[in-house]
Amino acid sequence: MPLGQPRKSRKRTREIRAQSRATGARYTEAMRANDRTQAGGPQLPPRLASTRTLLLPLVQDALAGLYELDGLLLRLRMDMVLDHEGVLVGYQHSEGVPIPGAPIEDVFEAYWQVRSALPEGTEQLVDGTEEYPPNMLLLVGPDGGKVVHLAAIEVAEADLALLSEFADALDRAAGPRPGPEFEGLKEALGALGRKPYYSWMPEGDEATVARWVRQSLSPVLHSPFEGPRGTDDHETLSGVLRYAESLGWDSVRVDQDEEEAAERVMWNMVRAALAI
Repeated sequence: MPLGQPRKSRKRTREIRAQSRATGARYTEAMRANDRTQAGGPQLPPRLASTRTLLLPLVQDALAGLYELDGLLLRLRMDMVLDHEGVLVGYQHSEGVPIPGAPIEDVFEAYWQVRSALPEGTEQLVDGTEEYPPNMLLLVGPDGGKVVHLAAIEVAEADLALLSEFADALDRAAGPRPGPEFEGLKEALGALGRKPYYSWMPEGDEATVARWVRQSLSPVLHSPFEGPRGTDDHETLSGVLRYAESLGWDSVRVDQDEEEAAERVMWNMVRAALAI
């Protein structure tokens, strides 16, 4: 599969993301550092950050919620501006909904850091506009049929911890006795569930919204390598990915054992994301 030549704007975005992951700086900090580099200005010393490598099957149904979550985060971060007919015309900055232990500005940035770590083309794969994106590995079964795309992404432990704390805070706010510090968040979740602005957002009570958020984050917070074969499946698929990368391939034919490992991992991921 030939690789397309990326546009300059995308190239710069990838450079900023790579610099952000390498130094542990937030995306905005890395962007400013990149600006200084291009302008020939002084550089700030890099920050070191603990990172984790996630091995993920890129499954459309499992990743859809992760990409849809930005609308909910935006509504928690900003106040909606409606016209006289109740139609959204924009957002205005505010302090955001108070979330104990997980400030919404930090959660919003952590979400985009993790999302941007996914291979370029993942969003097109998820929304169905591109079935075979370049720059990601496609596993092909013994019969020549498509199995799944596979990728290893590196994300900051701090970002994953913040997203996990955010999901925990939503669960607490949606519980029977959330406490006074969670009242603002509980009210916001109730408002979101009563009148979701986007069609893909959940409609229901606070617990419904909280569950949807956790399921949407499950691809990066819940390991698909569970069960008695999880460790072996991880080693098997890691070996396939290393082999393909060493040869520069973006597709590789797997044997029956490797195909079964990929299918187990894929369905673990789908079950966690869709709660089935």
